[in-house]
Amino acid sequence: MNLVMRGFTKRAFYIFLLVCCSSSATGKANATDELYIKALQSRLNYIFKNDKLDKASLGVRVFSLSRQEELFSINPKELLVPASAVKLLTAIVALRKLGPDFTYDTNVYFEKSLKDGTLNGDLFLEGKGDPSLVSERMFLLASDVMRTGIKKVNGNIIVDDSAFDQERYGEERLKTSTDRPYNAPIGALSFNYNTTTVYFRPGDKEGDPVKVFVEPDTGYIKIKNTARTSGTKTKYQIEARRRDAGDIGDVVEVKGNMPLGWSEQLQYFNVLSPAIYSGFALKYFLEQKGVEFSDSSKIIRKTRPLSAVKVASKGSLPLREIVTLMNKFSNNFIAEVLIKTLGKEIKGAPGTAEKGLAVLNEEVLRMDIKSTGLKVVSGSGLTRKNKMSANQFVDLINMAYLDFEVLPEILSSLPIAGRDGTLKNRMKGSKAFGRLRAKTGSLDGVAALVGVVQSQGGELLAFAVMMNDLKKSTRDLMKWQNYFGQALAEFNRKAPMSVEPGAIKDSLEKGAR
Repeated sequence: MNLVMRGFTKRAFYIFLLVCCSSSATGKANATDELYIKALQSRLNYIFKNDKLDKASLGVRVFSLSRQEELFSINPKELLVPASAVKLLTAIVALRKLGPDFTYDTNVYFEKSLKDGTLNGDLFLEGKGDPSLVSERMFLLASDVMRTGIKKVNGNIIVDDSAFDQERYGEERLKTSTDRPYNAPIGALSFNYNTTTVYFRPGDKEGDPVKVFVEPDTGYIKIKNTARTSGTKTKYQIEARRRDAGDIGDVVEVKGNMPLGWSEQLQYFNVLSPAIYSGFALKYFLEQKGVEFSDSSKIIRKTRPLSAVKVASKGSLPLREIVTLMNKFSNNFIAEVLIKTLGKEIKGAPGTAEKGLAVLNEEVLRMDIKSTGLKVVSGSGLTRKNKMSANQFVDLINMAYLDFEVLPEILSSLPIAGRDGTLKNRMKGSKAFGRLRAKTGSLDGVAALVGVVQSQGGELLAFAVMMNDLKKSTRDLMKWQNYFGQALAEFNRKAPMSVEPGAIKDSLEKGAR
């Protein structure tokens, strides 16, 4: 049978074979199985019954998807802060409710017709929530507009982001560094994840201003630079902060010094006005295409008139790819956009976090997950008020495992141990390398790892390990999780397992993931 011809993607077909080959009859473990299961349990108990973890809140569960069999648990019902691991729930609900092929449209309208290539009126840019509208896609949209024959605009660019409400940040979001990219605001019309990159290079000689570059330099970001080039033996002391400049954009203030001869440095910032930022981007790319704007042209945010005529439209990446971008790199912006999208698509415009979270919680009940105590107030996990248990996470994974409409996309979206995403530098040199896929979660004193691993015995194991301890660094908590992942990957019903794990060489990343 030609499964590919019947609608399977190459990726889905591969995962189909993986699941089939790893599955076996369900039922109770036999005596030999019990021996090796106890060996796994001894290893896991050895890892977690460490004196340094005595005061940590811990929730762990391991479940064989292949055999539908419980293997291990510690406090599996305890409700803990999941941090970004909650994005797994956001992804699964979005895929179930919207479908993996769901896309967004970003549209451009004219209200008046062109005359000799001149638009004597406004140009309208309307967003419907696309979180994948980046420079390349905006460039293509500008190309589509240019091909209408437009050569000059004598009006303004009107940006319409009314598909979502105007709440840029969730009420429960952590009050943290306000200009960092992971804290980007949410809008129905957004560009480059509502972030920008600023580069720094030393001047040609000591005392010269530091060279500052913005990418892309659309005009939205203004630079106020008092930084100077210092001697070769001085320290690098550049300080850069983003502040609000109102409807004309944002200002990045740069001060301090940069030693002569230093290599290029960079810093990422979020922006404060997503729709205005998008309007500047469209104008920038249109100008690159030779379209002129009058000196009086402005970027103005308001709803487009119904009389405007659509002249160009650019579709987003499909949801399956958007979910992958979210999970691989733990993108908070995408997660919050998906929540508002769920609200808009299921409960009606405008999309709001309240509507979207209602959809998410309703879907949890439909998936027959034991939701007692479950609390999700943020789809990104950038809060300490979300509460989930190891039981709930593993039930969620098992539901996805049994739903082939969701399974391939979820497995493909998860970071792979030692290879990519937020697990790129973890579990290298262990059996988990390349075999464990999981969503990470981290805040100060919080570390979670939730996903699937193929054991050496060929089984697919679902797992969740959640650790909350405000007195320990996230980096330290991750070390125990890495040994946990190693143990699951080494599990084999045909071979013994030592109690003490071997060493793992890691380079753990910092930050909220």
